[in-house]
Amino acid sequence: MSTSAKITTTKYDSFKDLRTGKYDWRVPARILNLWRGHTKTGEPFKSFNLLLLDNKRSRIHAFVPGEIASAVEPCLELGTVYLFKNFTVREYKKEDRFRCIHKTIQIVFSRDTKIQELDETQVLIDKAAFDFYDIGDLKQLSQQTTYLTDVIGVVEEIELYLNNVRNRLGYMQTQMKFHLTDGRQSVKVTLWDELAELLDVTLKEDLEYPLIIIIGCGRVTEWQNKVQISNVAATTFYINYAHHSVTQMRKMLKQPEFAEYQKSFNRRSPPQLYTVEEIKNLGNDSIETEVLCKVRIEQLTKEETWWYAVCTSCYNVVKKIDKAYNCLKCCRDVPHPQIWYKLLILASDETGTIDILLGNLPSQKCIGKKAQAIVNEDTEECWPDSLKSIEKKDYTMKLVIKLENIKHKSPIYSAKDIIEGHNFEYPIKQYEESYAEASGSTYHLDSMSETN
Repeated sequence: MSTSAKITTTKYDSFKDLRTGKYDWRVPARILNLWRGHTKTGEPFKSFNLLLLDNKRSRIHAFVPGEIASAVEPCLELGTVYLFKNFTVREYKKEDRFRCIHKTIQIVFSRDTKIQELDETQVLIDKAAFDFYDIGDLKQLSQQTTYLTDVIGVVEEIELYLNNVRNRLGYMQTQMKFHLTDGRQSVKVTLWDELAELLDVTLKEDLEYPLIIIIGCGRVTEWQNKVQISNVAATTFYINYAHHSVTQMRKMLKQPEFAEYQKSFNRRSPPQLYTVEEIKNLGNDSIETEVLCKVRIEQLTKEETWWYAVCTSCYNVVKKIDKAYNCLKCCRDVPHPQIWYKLLILASDETGTIDILLGNLPSQKCIGKKAQAIVNEDTEECWPDSLKSIEKKDYTMKLVIKLENIKHKSPIYSAKDIIEGHNFEYPIKQYEESYAEASGSTYHLDSMSETN
């Protein structure tokens, strides 16, 4: 690998013209992103990846093999423009997942590749480029793992919080959740670990609200029939970035299609404390808001059962057919499904009683055990002792007011979070167990032989 200071020609190739079978390419490009994959045990590969943008606004994914990585990386700086010469164009294999751009080819560096830093005045290259998908079109992308995508939207929440969670493998991770909207539809975003921590630090800066965030190379998935975005190693974010798409989105905030979300921005302040009586009398403007209540769990209410079985891959409910559990979504038998809580409780305060549904995570947090650990204690005559232990105790709960509660007067309210006792500071520090795939567990983009 060699470097030099100046160039003497302006005759360049473009990434849009790349084809296999040629080697002596000469393309000026800006480095938009640099990332590494990791092994299943979390060790970083020596090899790394680049996302490059040329002067024709064409992007490409570049792979730097491990055998030359230590020599190449010190020559590169994120955001800088270089002339890249002598590299191989290689087609992706069918099994290559999480491609950062929608192309069938990538480029691969070798010991013969030359890199020259260029002055910004020598060639005009944009600072960034994106291939945005509308939020309403993300559903189709959730059914595949070949491509990542770029998404832009306005953050619905006023405040974002970093949470500590335990994933399904038992490891602790950091996590940040929020929703992006384009004024018509909304999508949930969950960022993990280093990217979540970086966002948390960035949010402490003096920023314009509502926030407009670009998610670059996000992974689109579907969980419990809802589309969501998470991160892989290539994922980046840009807050209120100096890009024409952000300027346009900021202008759109004044248009009618954002009217309902503007109301949402205004009301997404920290959840307020209500009595049971006040919760039952909330109006239309409280739909999809979160409220706090201080109650005592009086008793468990017997429905059909306090637990249900879910698929170990997609976490959808499985059906028992001929003594075997079957997942209709995955079209497979699930010999050992996960057991999740579904507790219906009667709670009260000095103003009245209320029926509350505790899902798996709030129940587990309250009881201190997984449902799998106590399901064998269940009998038709009585509750397991572990479940009965939560009765006659005080709790502070965060409830979500649903459309059914307001429009259809459904008497059952859903709990999003719970802590024991009535003394707390806002925000409630969430400790939850995540069952979505931790995106940091699958990193490497290419099936290259030189992965180390």
